[in-house]
Amino acid sequence: MIKICKANPVHVEGIGKVCREGYWATYSDIYSKEYIETVIKDYYNNERILNEVTYSSKEWGGYFVAVENDVVLGAGGGGMISDTSGELFVLYLNPNRRNEGIGTLFLMT
Repeated sequence: MIKICKANPVHVEGIGKVCREGYWATYSDIYSKEYIETVIKDYYNNERILNEVTYSSKEWGGYFVAVENDVVLGAGGGGMISDTSGELFVLYLNPNRRNEGIGTLFLMT
């Protein structure tokens, strides 16, 4: 059974793995290998993810994860962009688990 929950430090490596693999799967036909490697190095490294898991504010609500049998299958995060509107800034899934409704679970939670 897949559950959606607020991420904590134990999820950092899984978030990084899902985001890196998801980024490659999503953008490898659009961007150069060098560009993708730079984005992944800057945004999906464990140090940054740990900070984003442990810090939250109005603008950044932190990461949420989709977990099945203690394995992170998806990661999403967002925050408020105005007093009345929020935005999902990032949502990646294990590329092998796409089209199973996991992204929809994030939006329904």
